[in-house]
Amino acid sequence: MKRIVFVFLVLSQGLFAQSNDSLDIFQCFEATEKYYPKAGEKQLVEEETYLKLKNIQAEWYPQIELNAQATYQSDVVEIDMGNSLPFPVDFPTPSNDQYKATLDVNQKIYDGGVIKSSKKLEKVSGETRNQSVDVAIHQVKQQVSQVFFGVLLLQKQQAIIENTLRELMEKKKTIRAGVKRGVLLPSDLKSMQAELIKLEQTRDELSGKMDAYIQMLNELTGLGINSKHNLALPDIELTDSLSFKRPEHKLFWLKKEQIEMNKSLVKAQKSPKVFAFGQMGYGRPGLNMLADEFDTYYMMGVKFKWNIWDWKQNSRKRQILDVNKNAVDVERKTFNKKLKINLETILADIENYKKAIERDERIISLRKEINQSAKSKLENGTITSSEYISELNQLKNAQIQHEKHRVELQKAKVNYLLTAGTDNLAEKK
Repeated sequence: MKRIVFVFLVLSQGLFAQSNDSLDIFQCFEATEKYYPKAGEKQLVEEETYLKLKNIQAEWYPQIELNAQATYQSDVVEIDMGNSLPFPVDFPTPSNDQYKATLDVNQKIYDGGVIKSSKKLEKVSGETRNQSVDVAIHQVKQQVSQVFFGVLLLQKQQAIIENTLRELMEKKKTIRAGVKRGVLLPSDLKSMQAELIKLEQTRDELSGKMDAYIQMLNELTGLGINSKHNLALPDIELTDSLSFKRPEHKLFWLKKEQIEMNKSLVKAQKSPKVFAFGQMGYGRPGLNMLADEFDTYYMMGVKFKWNIWDWKQNSRKRQILDVNKNAVDVERKTFNKKLKINLETILADIENYKKAIERDERIISLRKEINQSAKSKLENGTITSSEYISELNQLKNAQIQHEKHRVELQKAKVNYLLTAGTDNLAEKK
């Protein structure tokens, strides 16, 4: 499943002018990657990995131990030759209480590649944990997108409400003049005043909801956005090309790599080991068991160790790891299947929104003509203010629906980029 996505981002000119405080969705994504608390986990993982690698490397260094021991034995070695010798011989008898203090040194000479494999495994494990952080942040971007476009839609709706309010305020003057001339009834003026109050209430409700959404966006991005910031509606064009780059894909690869490194470590643990050792001691007795006095001593040597038969435990451990590796492949295929279905669904939604926008534009064009006619009729007193308000509301609702579809279209395109994992490929111009 391959699709290349070239993204061209153009800040659209909506119903309100763009200011220096304009903000786009990709800036929010970039801020989330740096600000969201989960991002700080990467530094901790790097520090932990560094310390673990130091510990693994230290296993090559000599292991030095200081040991001391005092014992009392119920029996000791006694040599009694009786009368078997022609002359008397007095063999010393060791004391029942014995003491020794030793300094033991062990040095790995060959470990079968255990330390080398352990270091590789730890490095891949660190990368895997960091990639899991990227996956978590990518999921947060979905939430950022939801909130961003929620604020954007509220801003669009609020702008339309403001335009409608201005138009009604102008028509209120016309109605008041018509009432004075006797062309319109006082009830027409009251209907207009009631509609103005209703629109102001709607505007205030939108402002309250927008403040809540902006607070959520600030919690996710740390950008310090307020109601004066205009969120820019992107204009994204999707064309075929490029392969997907979801962070989960790299995570699957790292998991398999981690399993391979684990297999190498398990295999190395079965290999023969060679150690050098040395011991310096002081005690009673020393190495001469027949000398019942305190003495110093030392010994050194080389030790070879190889577990030649473990009842196939090592082999089964590697088989288990192969099973785990196959499980990762199954997980990856399942993920790609769901990904393909999601992308096809999003593409279908995009086409539906495009068609809806075309219909909206035709409806708005007709509604504007009807509204213009209603204005003339209102000024001439041939229709009531309620009839005019009804026609104006039809235009307002058509405009809101149009803006909703425009926002949903770009939201779907951003969702496509997020789902495909190419949200960082946007080129702004």
